[in-house]
Amino acid sequence: MMKHPSLTVRTSPPPVVTHVITGLNIGGAERALSALLTGGLQGPVSNRVISLMDEGHYGPLLREAGIEVSCLGMKRRLPSPAILLQLRRALRAMPQDIIQGWMYHGNLAASVGAKLVSGQPAIAWNIRTSMDDPSLISKSTHLFIGLGAKMSDGVDSIVYNSARSRRQHHEIGYSATSDLVIPNGFDLDLWRHGAEARAQARAALGISDSTLVAGFVGRGAQVKDIPTLLHAFSQLRARLPEAVLVCIGRDVEKQRPSNVSADGVFFLGQRADVADLIPAFDVFCLSSRVEGFPNVLGEAMACGIPCVTTDVGDAADIVGDTGWIVRPGTPSDFADALELAFRTPAEARLRRGLAARGRIQTHYGLENIVTRYAELYRRMGKACQCAES
Repeated sequence: MMKHPSLTVRTSPPPVVTHVITGLNIGGAERALSALLTGGLQGPVSNRVISLMDEGHYGPLLREAGIEVSCLGMKRRLPSPAILLQLRRALRAMPQDIIQGWMYHGNLAASVGAKLVSGQPAIAWNIRTSMDDPSLISKSTHLFIGLGAKMSDGVDSIVYNSARSRRQHHEIGYSATSDLVIPNGFDLDLWRHGAEARAQARAALGISDSTLVAGFVGRGAQVKDIPTLLHAFSQLRARLPEAVLVCIGRDVEKQRPSNVSADGVFFLGQRADVADLIPAFDVFCLSSRVEGFPNVLGEAMACGIPCVTTDVGDAADIVGDTGWIVRPGTPSDFADALELAFRTPAEARLRRGLAARGRIQTHYGLENIVTRYAELYRRMGKACQCAES
């Protein structure tokens, strides 16, 4: 039977979003983008990715998930005219409703790219860090931040992953007209917890069940303040000689001060099996001086691991009362918090860990975050269509 035209249900096609990011190597923003696109956003939204640099770690994983990835091969942080021509060519290869930038360089590339194509795509930015310590920001990034403040009025939506970052960017002149906070999301099926996950992780690391283990995951960058972590752990070892520190990440060992002992510290380098190893920890450590929404806190908490963290970005709000918060750059305070965490009875520490996992499930579950991005892109796509009609 033929349907009456008035009864025909018309559904709009999913908005087409091109994500522009500096690179796709291992990092917080790159991991967040990959988690979104492979965690349910592809479908409600049609996505593709342009990496200004290379495909890094996440490019092949995105392609395996059926997401188109283009790499422009930029070698320096400042795009050359040749890279802008490649960006125009990549954007023109497929029309899009929205160009979504990621981080300062990707954001400005998204705004410039939107002017190089027809169809007037909407522009979205994604800002992933706070400005807790401006002295750690490079001169080139300061330049991009300043340009961003001047160009932000021409952006249709700015997404921040932390409330603190949003406030700080407002203070330096970023538009507050169409912005919002969408935190990072976590797949609780990927980040496992429990006795079995712990036993398997400790067996993989060759660590006994009774050993007190502090863990760190991150790159060896100045903003991560590895020296404070290692100074703090050295102080802790004088009080609890049986404790060990497991450090996972690229170039972490290079950040060790020459006057700090490495006794009890295991530097594992960059690993692809982080989700399998975090359950080995009794306590997770974040010593950063600058963050937005630290992915590693959410990952550790999703694994049921309580955290000792510096008060950077939204870290204190993420952890709540499940962990311990200290001021950045204070090794003695960090050591005291670590000692308090380790001297907490195992059952009480386990309860904190379960509360931490529950907090992630309630506030930062990946499914909910994917839904919020999909709703944002649908609104932007409709607004774009109305502007063109």
